[in-house]
Amino acid sequence: MKLTIYFLLASLLTIACERSILIEPGPIEEHDINKIEKGFVKGKVVDSQNKPIANAKIVANSLDYEDAIISYSDNKGNYRIKLPTGIASGSFYVRGSVKMKFNGQEYFLALFTENDGQFSPYDGAIKNLRLKITGKRTGNFGDDGFYGGTLEMHHDFDTIEKENIELTLIPDGTLVDGSTGQTLVRRFAADDYRIYDIPIGKYKITAKDVSNGKKLKVKIRYDEKDYSESTTGVFLPPYELAEHYEMTLLVK
Repeated sequence: MKLTIYFLLASLLTIACERSILIEPGPIEEHDINKIEKGFVKGKVVDSQNKPIANAKIVANSLDYEDAIISYSDNKGNYRIKLPTGIASGSFYVRGSVKMKFNGQEYFLALFTENDGQFSPYDGAIKNLRLKITGKRTGNFGDDGFYGGTLEMHHDFDTIEKENIELTLIPDGTLVDGSTGQTLVRRFAADDYRIYDIPIGKYKITAKDVSNGKKLKVKIRYDEKDYSESTTGVFLPPYELAEHYEMTLLVK
């Protein structure tokens, strides 16, 4: 149910942004990116190593102004968007995403907005954004859930208690952001068949029954390979342009 609600919210936000105005980036170098300007929102976009991200998509939204205003960060990771200041423009908030290639597929990764919240276009604002592949989202304006991927498990109910299944995930190469990642050991909660917020990447996965120490057999759902003591899976988008990523694991 949580994922269904998440996908619905994501779909509604996508529809809301279909009516949009594209603002071509101007000569940002002429403006102090750290100084607030009335009628503008601006900021810097960086990755997890604080390196600038170029060509990140920045969207200024308003609950009152019907058009989403879109622009992109420059080669230094800076962006600057002129906002409407008419009587019906309302308050704005900022969202961002970046397109990256990983494991032969395009990923649209949501960016974390620092000091997230609405602001008046009359006052202007500085909204810096950062790439995250794990961690909780801001929780504001439909930005719910996690930046990491969701692993869902199906298992043999007759022979294994879900609470006894322990997974070990070892990164297979670098993660989606180029970082090395680390080995993760995860257990399932009593009331959930999902593990949330796993850094997005490709993993070698093994499982065991902690009640007896027995290794379990695993496979990725829809993978043609049979069950084995280890499998390799990658977090994938459930639909085109999704900013949420998931993997389904079968265990027996």
